[in-house]
Amino acid sequence: MARPSGESPVPPVRVIAPLVLAAFAYATAQTTIVPVVPYVQETTASSPSQVAWLVTGFFVSSAGLTVLAGRLGDLFGRKRVLCAVLVVFVVGAVLAALGESLAPIVAGRVVMGAAGGVFPLAYAILGAHLPRDRAALGTGMISSMFGVGGALGLPLGGLVAGSFGHRGLFGATAAVALLSLLAVVLLVPSDRGGRAGGVDWLGAVLLSAALGGPLVAVSRAEEWGWTGPWTLGLLAAGAAAFTLLLAVESRVAQPLVNLGVMRQRDVWAANLVTFLVSAGQGTLFFLIPQAVQLPEASGVGLGVGVDRAGLFLMPGAVLVIVAGPVTGRIVARFGTRLPLALSAVAGAFGLGLLAVGGGTPALLVVGGAVVGLAGGVTYSALPVLIADAVSLDQLGGANGVNTIVRHVSMAVVAQIAAAVLVLGTPTGVPYPQEWAFTLSYGAAAALTAAALIPLWLLRLRRSRGSDGSLRERPTAVGEPAASPTP
Repeated sequence: MARPSGESPVPPVRVIAPLVLAAFAYATAQTTIVPVVPYVQETTASSPSQVAWLVTGFFVSSAGLTVLAGRLGDLFGRKRVLCAVLVVFVVGAVLAALGESLAPIVAGRVVMGAAGGVFPLAYAILGAHLPRDRAALGTGMISSMFGVGGALGLPLGGLVAGSFGHRGLFGATAAVALLSLLAVVLLVPSDRGGRAGGVDWLGAVLLSAALGGPLVAVSRAEEWGWTGPWTLGLLAAGAAAFTLLLAVESRVAQPLVNLGVMRQRDVWAANLVTFLVSAGQGTLFFLIPQAVQLPEASGVGLGVGVDRAGLFLMPGAVLVIVAGPVTGRIVARFGTRLPLALSAVAGAFGLGLLAVGGGTPALLVVGGAVVGLAGGVTYSALPVLIADAVSLDQLGGANGVNTIVRHVSMAVVAQIAAAVLVLGTPTGVPYPQEWAFTLSYGAAAALTAAALIPLWLLRLRRSRGSDGSLRERPTAVGEPAASPTP
């Protein structure tokens, strides 16, 4: 995908910096709520199942609106839609901060979930305004916010909420989001929408149902039971909505999800890689905080508090910050398949270390850091792969689908890992046995390694560099595709 003709160059930092700040605001909001949940439950006199909607509502809202935001950006301009998304995010954070009972706090979190559109919109803005090498660099920096937010969210949430309560936490979130909104308004260049036409609202409703139903079912399955009527009913409703979505999107003139684009080999291969790698990342982010908070007598725990649990993810977050820009340079020079393959191998290796030595502090930190680094590389390279595969007017929607695949994978594997821990907890024992962690890490390692398979399906040509060496180059939009290289 080339930059649009006739568009004047802009300084990369002017585009990248505001988008990184916006991505940081959303990424930290995903995890800062975790240490606050017990506090909100106590102050609002709520049950565990009720307060769980602070997390569930956020992700269900994000799942339903992320693709819609990306598609609206394709139609009406990505900067305009990004600003609208950030305004909604600020409103949600303020609503949650002002809430004195559980209902307005949950409502605020649901509204905040709309900010999931930040990532696909940011990737599309980079692709529209920057050359490929600079866009790859910016993509790496924005993608690194997933790891940074995940690692910083737990300790930051615990510290802020411990001193100022949920009002302070949501107030700080609103302030950061407002700052990012001002930066986007003042610094990011405007862009025009790529196509005329209406919005596929029916597709948006069906997509929300297809994603929201199963996500709610999976997140509440431990309480309802995996074979309970609510769990099975929501899963069935999601499957029915997905079937209807496919039928609708194949017939409307301006689909929310362009099935033709999704069927392109590079696009579905990228989404499959995302799902497999995110399974490993989701397992890591769920199990490490769980493990280190268990007592040392459990054989796998370190007995630390929730405010310190996130610190064990910090080495990985630091490596993610480094990996983003470095991956951007590697992608610009050698293409996407090499870094993606190396990250899959590294991620599987790191999860393997955790499987065999997750109860050892040194291996816990090293394994987590390696997995975090692998995720940073993967999430930095994938948006570039998608940008090379689709046209500019489809870029926001394609990135939105890829972001949803990531969220769904991480949410599902976290719940599966939680179910394994429950199975691994003997009657009368307050904590799971070591084999439950080993099994979860081992399965995640296998899934991450399996990402190597779709990588070999990518449509790549080989181009000769100035030094005479052969380099991989993704097939350009509209260019005949070559056969996959072995």
